[in-house]
Amino acid sequence: MRRTGNYPSNCWYVVATSAEVGRWFLATRALDVPVLLYRTRAGSVVALEDRDAHRPYPLSLGRLDGDNVVSGYTGFVYDPTGRCVHVPTQEAIPFGAGVRSFPVHEGGSFVWAWFGEPALAALRPPPQTPWLLDPAWATLGDGWETAANFQLLHENFADITHVAVVDPEIAPPVLGSIPPPLEVEVSESTVSFSRTYPASPLAPWHAELLGRPAPERFVQREGGMFVGPGLWVDHWDVHLAGEPAETAAGQPAGTGAGNPAGTVAGESVSQQVATFRFTHAVTPIGPNRTRHHWRVSRNFSPGSATDELLLPRFTAYYRRVQAILQTMQSVLDVDGARDEVDVSADAAALQVRRILAKLGS
Repeated sequence: MRRTGNYPSNCWYVVATSAEVGRWFLATRALDVPVLLYRTRAGSVVALEDRDAHRPYPLSLGRLDGDNVVSGYTGFVYDPTGRCVHVPTQEAIPFGAGVRSFPVHEGGSFVWAWFGEPALAALRPPPQTPWLLDPAWATLGDGWETAANFQLLHENFADITHVAVVDPEIAPPVLGSIPPPLEVEVSESTVSFSRTYPASPLAPWHAELLGRPAPERFVQREGGMFVGPGLWVDHWDVHLAGEPAETAAGQPAGTGAGNPAGTVAGESVSQQVATFRFTHAVTPIGPNRTRHHWRVSRNFSPGSATDELLLPRFTAYYRRVQAILQTMQSVLDVDGARDEVDVSADAAALQVRRILAKLGS
């Protein structure tokens, strides 16, 4: 398989949202591979390489016949496993005729696919994002392509101190001060981090959502996790009743590697922790193009009225981030990579970079 990027293949990536896949063809691309997605009559998702085995023609320009795919140029017919089951000009099927099929998993409103060794897919369960469908959490978001390498996105998520510079209005005011030390935990393939800030005011829009006066001060905690090359999850907790509870490991309840996204599903403001949970599905399309599905979930202030207030605010922020990352990629394309100055806030990002280099080698 032709590979031109620095991305690992033996891992799960989001190729679509569940709503995008149906009894029709969805053509997409991931890891330099054209992908055809559709559902069988039973509702299962099928992922095949979107290229006829006989001629260089996309299968997505053909048609569905039951659960089979009929090429719109050669008439070759492929079943959901990618095996060729009919050739219109002869009875015998050429030996080995077929197209690649990819292991798929559907969960948490996403369709995940595995582009590496198929046998390894069953040994590595796909990431779980149950809060995206949990009624205890209100979720909004969007998705688009960013003209930048996927590693730039991950490194951006690993350090939120830039938020106060990129969008001062959306940023918690405490990010404008020198942050407390970052606590970083590293495993063979994951990175998690957390940091607790002293009692500080909230951004005015945030305080309003919680029904609190803007000058009121709250202990706040950030945390996040590089779950894998295809997923980043982080959170911002506001402790409405003072200091966060500590677990035996010294981590606030509901955080840490076992629960990277923060407070557990079902917690509410009445339980004194108001949480924003941020989910980022990151899928390399090619070396310098990445598909980014982002979701913002909250366990407070449910309802469409709040969604209508928050969606434009977060969309504008992530569009700014998109433009910045695309500018970074343009600089790298023209001038190349150089040695960079690192600071303490880069601790998690540097570990993510190390893991990606190991997995992608």
